[in-house]
Amino acid sequence: MKGTALHTQQSTQMKRLVTVPLLAAVAFILQYLEFPVPLMPSFLKLDFSTLPGLVGGLMFGPMAGVIVELLKNLLHFLFKNTDGLLIGEFANFVAGSSFILAAVYVHRLRQGKGGFLAGLAIGTVLMTLVMSIANWVFLIPAYAALYQVSIENLLAMFQVDSLLSLILYGIAPFNVIKGVVLSLLAYPIFVKLAPRLNLRA
Repeated sequence: MKGTALHTQQSTQMKRLVTVPLLAAVAFILQYLEFPVPLMPSFLKLDFSTLPGLVGGLMFGPMAGVIVELLKNLLHFLFKNTDGLLIGEFANFVAGSSFILAAVYVHRLRQGKGGFLAGLAIGTVLMTLVMSIANWVFLIPAYAALYQVSIENLLAMFQVDSLLSLILYGIAPFNVIKGVVLSLLAYPIFVKLAPRLNLRA
């Protein structure tokens, strides 16, 4: 009995070691397919690279999803980053991780389609709150400091008159849109994969 349990554990571990980097590679490729959202600040781009991390979280637990996000952004920094700064990758990591953690944790508490939908909704809310606070406290000031411009001049480039306006009319709505789009794509993926992943759909 112990031998069977050990074999199963080793098999799961091996599957995780192979699948997580593969999902990160898929996420990295999806990150190339980013596009602007109408009426949103130009630096905010929408992509679907959070979806592989969400799949990894459903398969192996929430931290696996976070690892996918981490690996994806490390690849992005190594191969696509043009300014040598980590702010964009950090923002993407925080946004994706907060969405994945909430969605997977809630789904584990409330199994089935309803639980997953609740997780996606809470993930959208959490991502919006986290990114609003992160931009207010760290990300926008960090951009200003690293580019050696004042926050006022940086905001003028985004055509807003205050940091609060940028958060309320740019950052927060963008993350709501992102969460809704990800949820609309994630739900049918979940329904399709649930039987294969032994998840209750």
